Amino acid sequence: MVTLLPTNLQYFAEVARTGSVTEAAELLRVAPSAVSRQIARLESSLNTSLFARHARGMALTEAGERLLAYTRRAELETRDLMASIGSGATAQFQQISVAATEGFAHRVVPRAMARLRRVHSRVSFKLHVVGSAEVIRMVREGEVDVGATYSLGHQDGVRIEHSSTWPLHAVVAAGHPLAERESVTLAEVAEHPLALPMRDTSQRELLDSAARSEGLSLVAALECSRVAPIYEFARSGEGVGFISELGIHQPDDGLVHVKVEHYVFGQRSAQLQTPAGRPQSPLVLDFLRLLIGELDPDYVPERAGAQHTARR
Repeated sequence: MVTLLPTNLQYFAEVARTGSVTEAAELLRVAPSAVSRQIARLESSLNTSLFARHARGMALTEAGERLLAYTRRAELETRDLMASIGSGATAQFQQISVAATEGFAHRVVPRAMARLRRVHSRVSFKLHVVGSAEVIRMVREGEVDVGATYSLGHQDGVRIEHSSTWPLHAVVAAGHPLAERESVTLAEVAEHPLALPMRDTSQRELLDSAARSEGLSLVAALECSRVAPIYEFARSGEGVGFISELGIHQPDDGLVHVKVEHYVFGQRSAQLQTPAGRPQSPLVLDFLRLLIGELDPDYVPERAGAQHTARR
């Protein structure tokens, strides 16, 4: 693949990926001494160490991690530039890469994709459905153009294009004792068998934080990394699941969604993220406009590309 990166960054990125000067040199088809010289010159010019040298290999320092994130963004921008040049000025082919958590990937992201293709039929998409932490990592390291996830706060290395808060709902079968309620407290929900997301998700962090604030214990009858099994568990009448209002879709046969009241739940926001410092193409900006429109009916399109915050 053609690269516009300077030699020192190419060598640095390969050592970072392999953790070894020797392996990097083999892949680059140069002498290990050449790689070592480029790394030494780069560290000298930046006046910092990029690697911690160990007997088992090379590990990135904090400065090295930041430089690698920059390098990956530069590699992606090179890919996009070469693709646009190679396709010609009139072809307008472009692939938009998106990382999204399951709640976004179920409805919000595909709908925005479909709407953009109605206007730009030659755009294509690559959608990675992953956990919240992985979405943030992929955005930070420039592996995707757009991230859609929930977050409990600001994340370094990402630009927040839109942020909004959404109520959390209990998901119960139609015949469940809580089904007739308009809202419930977390303490009331905790009295029932619970179907909970895994501990590495922002929703679980939120629930655990709320439970700690009240001295409650949330006992999981089921822990799962996907929404569908939790829904089926709740539909059976055996327990209670949780879902953000953003993820609710109708009809949900045999299920009822009941708002769970707790002040802690306002600390988590639904975010649209892009890599910090990376200029976005017109098509990506159009896609962001459509995504924000899915999340906020009051959004003014002319403000796309600028940070936008909404409250629900």
